[in-house]
Amino acid sequence: MMNKNFFRVTGIANIVSAVCLLLFWFLYALLLPIDEVATNYHLLILDPDWLLVNGLGVIGFVLVLVGILGIFFKQFNELTELGMFAFLITVVGVVLYNAGMYYETFIWPILAVSDPTLVTLSTGPIYSNPVFFMMQILSGSIFSIGFIIFGYSTYKTNTFSKWAILLLVIGVFLFIPGFFPYIVRTVGIVVYAVGLIWVGYILIKQE
Repeated sequence: MMNKNFFRVTGIANIVSAVCLLLFWFLYALLLPIDEVATNYHLLILDPDWLLVNGLGVIGFVLVLVGILGIFFKQFNELTELGMFAFLITVVGVVLYNAGMYYETFIWPILAVSDPTLVTLSTGPIYSNPVFFMMQILSGSIFSIGFIIFGYSTYKTNTFSKWAILLLVIGVFLFIPGFFPYIVRTVGIVVYAVGLIWVGYILIKQE
């Protein structure tokens, strides 16, 4: 009974995560002045809806950590050592990626009020800092690489629908790295969310 409850909780976490991430992505474009990104990024950060929109993203990725536990333990006895190692890499990647989102969500507004030039995308000391840039790239890369390998290992176990896992892997590949155009990343997060909901449903309904 405890195992079933655990999987149900992780299944719900996956579904709620998918909803939060979809709301985050589409409300970002609907509620925030995204036309100011290139020249006046501080106006985006200081918008009253900034915390609401980005907070949904933070919640979504926190729940990813809960949801992925269900995916992992559901197939624990069938995973190879590579799959287990990939799971650990994925968790590290999610933590680092969400740390960046948390920082942008709650610290960026303070910096923007203090000095808007700090958060200027092209010339600001933060975004133009090579160490900061590399850490941003590294966090997304660790997340993506770990999840792709973990997804491949999960795909081979036949524990979940192969289509659900395939959607998750494709979604992560298209969305997380951040270097694809907006439309591609939009497709990625939608595909990823569908995969999360599918996997979440399987975990909730599992026998």
